[in-house]
Amino acid sequence: MNKYVQIGEIKVKVPDEEPVAPDSSDCCGSGSCCPCVWDYYRAEQQAWRLYGQACAEQGES
Repeated sequence: MNKYVQIGEIKVKVPDEEPVAPDSSDCCGSGSCCPCVWDYYRAEQQAWRLYGQACAEQGES
């Protein structure tokens, strides 16, 4: 089952494993991309943590 969550303005799929940070070459560094690859990464991290906490509280693995 694919679970999607809204984190701020970004809708992401809840990852099965902890997200891996993008390579430095994945970001253009201009500051004009909205959202940036780093924004997606942080949203995936937050979704992964929140979903992991909810599963732990419900006794799921």
